[in-house]
Amino acid sequence: MFLRNAAGAAALAGADSPAVAQQEPYQFGCETLPYRAQTFERALEGIRKAGYKYVMPTPTHAGKPVFTTALTAAERASLRRQISDAGLTPFMSFVGLGNGLSKEEDLTKYLEELDLCAEFGIRTVIGIGPWYYTKFPTVPKRARDWERETDAYYALLEKGVRHAETIGMTITLKPHTGITANAKACLEVVKRIPSERLKISWDAGNVSFYEGIYPDPDLPDLAPHVKSVCIKDHLGGRAEANFPVPGEGQIDHDLMFKILFGAGFNGPIAVERVDGKDNAAKMDPAVIDERLASARANLVPILEKYAKRA
Repeated sequence: MFLRNAAGAAALAGADSPAVAQQEPYQFGCETLPYRAQTFERALEGIRKAGYKYVMPTPTHAGKPVFTTALTAAERASLRRQISDAGLTPFMSFVGLGNGLSKEEDLTKYLEELDLCAEFGIRTVIGIGPWYYTKFPTVPKRARDWERETDAYYALLEKGVRHAETIGMTITLKPHTGITANAKACLEVVKRIPSERLKISWDAGNVSFYEGIYPDPDLPDLAPHVKSVCIKDHLGGRAEANFPVPGEGQIDHDLMFKILFGAGFNGPIAVERVDGKDNAAKMDPAVIDERLASARANLVPILEKYAKRA
């Protein structure tokens, strides 16, 4: 159900007005992703228990669809109540993580996902660009194939951005190799499709893991275009899968937020991973609770220090 009527667009534009945006210097929440092996209800319980008030729902939990375009009107209303009753507010979501954007039918699903988020009052979505590797981290795609794939992606993404403009949604792409591999690459993305509704979601943990870069020297140049943040720490070299509690790895969150808030950042921030070297799908939910609480304790003082100066 696409929200293209004037009343809906006006209401959404109002929710994104400067007066609303100035109520808080930032919104700090948590993805339900760490609890993906648990029920959605347990995820909400743990996130609220850890002290967060904003939530970023993951499409599936315990192998069952939760936040998807297949939901009926009644199921959507029930899910909104469930989130509200848990004392949480949905503030971000992923978009296009299934097939991405490689063909026209993908675009239809992409637009439906944008509209689903709008129904839930979500103003910012996080996407990724095309995957650069045939086999990560050593075998990149053939150059001519990669160029063809990225051209097709941009053509479809632009249509998604135009729809986002009509409903007051901001699409933020995050580092994940390829066209958003690092800050310099992300700058080229926002230049290619200039729009206030296409920006960047910074993920320093991904830049460290996929590219072996920390901190990224070009972040100060990109910072004005960063409108959301995925929090993921990292330990070790490139391609080493170790994502500790944020604040306990090699990512310099203090420097990162000093740069972002110094450039006027005031958007949503979501903790994404706390699994370290553990199998995230097999973690005890009580351990996840504790680690999310620790992440919040590590990060809030930094956020408060720099947000007040913005």
